Amino acid sequence: MTLSCMCFCLFIWMAAASLATIQATSYVLYTKINGSETITCECPDHSCQEVFWYRYLERTKTLQFLLYCNSAGRERHGENLSATRFKGLVSSGQRVVYTLRITGLQENEIGFYSCMFKTKNTMPVGYYIMPGVNPPTVQPPTVKTKTPKKTCNCKPPMSPKGCEQSVLWPGIGALLLLAITLAGTLYYFSRECTHTHIHTQRLHMSL
Repeated sequence: MTLSCMCFCLFIWMAAASLATIQATSYVLYTKINGSETITCECPDHSCQEVFWYRYLERTKTLQFLLYCNSAGRERHGENLSATRFKGLVSSGQRVVYTLRITGLQENEIGFYSCMFKTKNTMPVGYYIMPGVNPPTVQPPTVKTKTPKKTCNCKPPMSPKGCEQSVLWPGIGALLLLAITLAGTLYYFSRECTHTHIHTQRLHMSL
């Protein structure tokens, strides 16, 4: 059994053992066709001496082992993977940082990329790489402007100036209605008086 096969078998065993504790979050990376991406996995201490890189391809729904790398910089690639396209690096300081650089990304390589440490049963942050996909455009939020309502703040009776406009038109209407009523009444009584006067004159003339 080759070392790459042993790494793949060990990776599958570790993935199955840590499924219950996977708490990975992901970043979305929009990459151009034939573009490159560099992703990292950080270990909080120096106990992470070995790392396994993998990806889950969206189109084929397959889990693929990419690369094994240790703290000494030794690496092994997965089956049928180019060592020039997938390059692993390691840097050590206060924490151990493993880096995977991928070049020549194609549209059929859209998927989730992440790593797994041999001595840790947790999964670090992952990256959702989307070659050939344009990032969504964020539309500015629409602001609805409310038309202010006109209100009349009436003041006390001693100072009625606050309601002059609201009282003026109803008052004019009431006066017009009263004037029309009075005119009709006067017209009615003027006709009655004229008719009575004419009737009296006719009686006198007939006598």
